[in-house]
Amino acid sequence: MGSIGLRIFSSIFILIGGAVLFFGVKSLVTAKASETWPTVQGKVVSSSVDSKQGDKGGTTYHAEVLYEYTVAGQLQSSNNIAFGSYGSSDPSRARGTVNKYPAGSAVTVHYSPTNPGKSVLEAGISGKTFFLPAFGTVFFSVGLWVFIYMPGIIARQRAASNGQNPSFTN
Repeated sequence: MGSIGLRIFSSIFILIGGAVLFFGVKSLVTAKASETWPTVQGKVVSSSVDSKQGDKGGTTYHAEVLYEYTVAGQLQSSNNIAFGSYGSSDPSRARGTVNKYPAGSAVTVHYSPTNPGKSVLEAGISGKTFFLPAFGTVFFSVGLWVFIYMPGIIARQRAASNGQNPSFTN
């Protein structure tokens, strides 16, 4: 792969990593803000474990908890449990969430004061909330490193293999 191809390839990593990092940080900020959101009582309408078969045979399990709540006379519904809630290959995690929020149970709902349709049952930042920013940071950093340093490394290796002085930099 030539220098231009390498830079194009690494630019894809930079763009994807940057986008994931952006949305991950946005989610972190919203999760932090949710700690001060108003609350209202709601009710769990349904609660089940959802499984999805992946392309390569693996199964991902996710707790699907649908709840309703009323804000300013308007009935709202959501299935957002917490920020950073993602599926897992371990079904016991999803079952634990479903057991915590069984259908028919009363729940405390934290809702956005500017958008009452946006809500969570578990407000604030948890360890799961850091997944997207961490993943985005790694993708972005690797792409940036490859974009900046790899063309020079490849050029020095080519020069060395051709018997030239490899001391120049990119």
